Amino acid sequence: MAARRSWADIPADLVAEIARHVPCLEDRVRAARACRTWLRGVLTNPCPLQLPWLLLPYQNAAALPPYATRRASFFCVLCNRAHRLAVPHYTEGARFFGAYPGGWLFLAYGQSCGHGLINLRTHESLYLPDDIIRPVGDGLARQYPMFIRAATLSAPPATFEGCVAAAIITVLTPQCFFGPSHITVWRMGSHVASASCTFGLDAEDVIHHNGAFHFLTRHGDLLICRPEFQDEAPLGRLQVREEFREMLGRVLNAGARYLVECRGELLMVLRVQPHQEATWSFRVFRMMQEQVSDADGIDADHARYGWTELPALDGRMLFVGRGCSRSFEAAHFPGSQEGVYFLDDGSFHAAPMICFGDEPRQYGCCNNGVWSGPPDHAHHWFPLQRPSTYSSPVWFLH
Repeated sequence: MAARRSWADIPADLVAEIARHVPCLEDRVRAARACRTWLRGVLTNPCPLQLPWLLLPYQNAAALPPYATRRASFFCVLCNRAHRLAVPHYTEGARFFGAYPGGWLFLAYGQSCGHGLINLRTHESLYLPDDIIRPVGDGLARQYPMFIRAATLSAPPATFEGCVAAAIITVLTPQCFFGPSHITVWRMGSHVASASCTFGLDAEDVIHHNGAFHFLTRHGDLLICRPEFQDEAPLGRLQVREEFREMLGRVLNAGARYLVECRGELLMVLRVQPHQEATWSFRVFRMMQEQVSDADGIDADHARYGWTELPALDGRMLFVGRGCSRSFEAAHFPGSQEGVYFLDDGSFHAAPMICFGDEPRQYGCCNNGVWSGPPDHAHHWFPLQRPSTYSSPVWFLH
């Protein structure tokens, strides 16, 4: 009988070559645990750039005994399979509503309250406001509860200095579910969202681009908010300069709209979802600027902006999600395809269910996948995935 051979017997140069062709971070971690030879092989080949993972909620948030390990399912696009990884125990039943690079997730522990940020790498936890101060006239203001639909940041939140958050929210008043969504901006560390921007905007998405927050309306227009403050000023003191851009070439009919920065440009991605059924395809537009001419020539202080449709994806990989869209180049990921990668975020418009829904809530989890451009239709991942009682899927940004 032949002697049993060890993984350590594989030549080091062959191990290093194999490790070079293992792109998935979790696969590399497991390979490094095999033995010292594999550990050296993995370490000699720096981990390649990672694509976002899809955090796919379970049907129910199972109650676990104290100190038990809670795990979640993360789908990796690079290796085309799901990994079950440990997450903080206290995330049980939380609603996820966004992500930020570096392992951060936005979540609401109480569905419509208890907003916060957690880092799945370090298990660091930060709080976000549950209330907003809103003017009521005659120089007076009143504090209202709110719930956050989508959010993003101006900088990594590890330290509050210089970090500003922006969010699309619903203000919890008796009339809140019959009007448009609202937007707000605040400095991280504030206990209330005190810098209220234009109300009634009915925003669909938000992104931090070129030093300012850009809110996209359901008609394709933009509201640009530039926070202004001094570092030594109180956290609640924040001024916001606003600029509204009524965009040319607006496209009115869309299942959802997203903003994503790609190759230094701002793109708008439209989701084609007839009759709120499964996603069919996407359309991608680039923001264009043209100078306005007057009688004396070109007016440098004014410009017109509009959307122009891209004829092809041209190697782009666009991962879209409200507040957390990211772009990558297919050429940097051998074996990957260009396309629009999407997730099931239909609950964005389900404010009554999130706040007052009878148990069990029903968050859709089956409308995820990739669309690789015309004339193809979207390819769906997990089309039979049952609804979750606590959250929709969300991207995890490494």
